Amino acid sequence: MVALPFFRLHKNLRAHAAALLCLLCSIGLHAAAPQRVSVADFGARPGSREDAVPAVRKALEACKRLDSAILVFPRGRYDFYAPADAGVIYGLALDGHKNLVIDGDGSELVFHGIIGVAQIRHSENITLRNFTVDWDSPFIVQGTVGESSDTWIDVKFDTARYHFEIDAGKLYFKGESWRRPLAGYSLLYDKDTFEIVYKTGDNALAPVDKIGGLKTEDRGNGVVRFYTKPRYKTAPGNILLLGLGRYIVPAFTLRESKDIALAGITVYHALSHGVAAFRTENITLSNVNLRANTAKGRVFSVIADGFHLNTCKGLIKIENCEHTGIGDDFLNVHGHNVVIRNRVDARTLEVDASGRAGASSGLRAGDEVWFVNAASMQRGATAKIAAVHDLREKGRTVVKRRIIFETALTAAVKTGDLIENKTWCPSLEMRGCKILKTHRARGILVTTPERAVIENNYFRTAGTAILIEGDSNYWYESGACLDLVIRNNVFEDCFTSGHASTWGRAVITIHPSFKPRTDDDAPYHRNIRIENNVFKSFDYPILFARSAGNLRFAGNTLLRTKTHEPCAASKFTFTLDGCRDVMIGGNIYSDDLLGKNIILSRMRPEDLTLNDAALSIQKTQ
Repeated sequence: MVALPFFRLHKNLRAHAAALLCLLCSIGLHAAAPQRVSVADFGARPGSREDAVPAVRKALEACKRLDSAILVFPRGRYDFYAPADAGVIYGLALDGHKNLVIDGDGSELVFHGIIGVAQIRHSENITLRNFTVDWDSPFIVQGTVGESSDTWIDVKFDTARYHFEIDAGKLYFKGESWRRPLAGYSLLYDKDTFEIVYKTGDNALAPVDKIGGLKTEDRGNGVVRFYTKPRYKTAPGNILLLGLGRYIVPAFTLRESKDIALAGITVYHALSHGVAAFRTENITLSNVNLRANTAKGRVFSVIADGFHLNTCKGLIKIENCEHTGIGDDFLNVHGHNVVIRNRVDARTLEVDASGRAGASSGLRAGDEVWFVNAASMQRGATAKIAAVHDLREKGRTVVKRRIIFETALTAAVKTGDLIENKTWCPSLEMRGCKILKTHRARGILVTTPERAVIENNYFRTAGTAILIEGDSNYWYESGACLDLVIRNNVFEDCFTSGHASTWGRAVITIHPSFKPRTDDDAPYHRNIRIENNVFKSFDYPILFARSAGNLRFAGNTLLRTKTHEPCAASKFTFTLDGCRDVMIGGNIYSDDLLGKNIILSRMRPEDLTLNDAALSIQKTQ
């Protein structure tokens, strides 16, 4: 054999090595490629109106046995039925799945009865995309307002869409295998704009806990007379929404999972939240729209919040989403304050296991927590949980939880104080969304200590556009903000229900439950920057801020509109209560902007740096 020169041998070896590397990469890529699975292979037939639940369940089990899979719905309509007396089920039930994409290919998923669209539990790297969701028989009804007096109001229902009966003076609506009384909010929508009617809020007919008991009368031709004094006088022809429940079952439930993405999904109706997440890490919601199905003449979509994300971590990314007709806030991101009921010993605490103050299921072994002083609402010492034990009543009902920590707690941790989960706090990025007046209440609620950025969105809300809260006396939602940026957004004619304090106090509201008592109280929230936004407002209040430190309002443009008459109780552009290190400067104010003033409470002069000559200051006691 003739020996090759060294440089030629080296060159050939390099070529062979490169070829071998390409081959190995090709094999690796081929092995990693997800396998395509079709629901049609398991008996689901588009357009058949048959129950797709059994076929989809089998298809998901097949996907679970694969390293990675794409489950495809050949384009068409698929129906999902809730079985009688079987409890809550989900059309897409994922538990312990990994590396799965569910692609609807533009299909319509239609649900019947009390059922959720999808539940994702103990799963990782899951994507749901490209489909729509609706119910033929929704759990919200709408009617047209007719004549009214001080003691009654007539409402006409389209009996081809909404079937009702009156039994002993009580109104019931009927759907597929169900019959339900009124059991939710009653809201008024403008007949022309399909927005919440100016200066109206909740409970147009009666409070939630009383509306089901209203006396009613069938007046014929689809007209029902409600015997009550309407809370709001409204024009005939406007639309009244009536709920048949509040928190029945969300469309999408994410629990104890990781790397979950929803994309290209339109939800026309759901029986509670659009997306509800708990202890889930990394959530992406892209072009996930909760919309009223106008083709069916509706102004409503889901019953409760759009996106409600509780005790999550990692990155929450929300992009290019638009909601119309939802029954509560567009987005709520928060943790939970758990009240300490008993200090058993140096390492052991007891907390409630039920009620708003007892959402202690969010605390698990291995979690690090803060202890929060109930009086000052300041975070203090930290500790790591070693174990959580349920304390049961009569052998079954969990009434309390006993939390054992790895090390002894300081004497400062006492009964009545709060526990906040430090491990499970998410960062947030929200961009390119439309938050509109076509739904109840507020826009965005955000309370998290991790970095949050809200930018390049459009707000047109009935209540406050952005609410930054944190409370220890009602919902117990935690997460004092430490790094929040609100920039390059447009706020147009927000706060048209500004008379209703439950929907906020200004276009942007910073309103923790902690109320400063003196000029020395430390702030609850810190490092909030409101920059380079455009505010187009018909009313006075632009910013209400309580107990915020290092607050910046700079580079914004504030313009007057004359869309409505002012309706808010406050006549101040800026209300600052117990804030520290506030800077307002570099903003542009139109000449006719209302107020152009600031009211201060529990603040020293040095707490505010004012660089805008257009503003005046008033100090309160």
